[in-house]
Amino acid sequence: MKYLFICFMIFISCSNNDKEYEGNPTEFKDISFLTTTNENVNGGSQFAYLSTGLLQDGVAYCFCQLQCSRDGKTVFSLQYNEDTNYLRYKESPSEEYTYYDTSDWCIKYE
Repeated sequence: MKYLFICFMIFISCSNNDKEYEGNPTEFKDISFLTTTNENVNGGSQFAYLSTGLLQDGVAYCFCQLQCSRDGKTVFSLQYNEDTNYLRYKESPSEEYTYYDTSDWCIKYE
């Protein structure tokens, strides 16, 4: 009986420690730009999310046809999560993050 009790206690103590080693797959990391490209819209479209101080011509884009349109937005804070494919950004320090799913787009970021 004593042997069963000891085994039971070891099992409980081992199973409680598993949570200490779990990673956090939903971490956002700061990036300086993220560009999206979609060739399914007429001749294609590209959009750039840029940190302050960057210009659209200074960032990398996926390939797009010649008639592809290009637009962009400069934001205060820009973060990306590789595990979920979500971009989040703030246009000013006081506002909440806006989230954007990049799963259906060709993206480049740094």
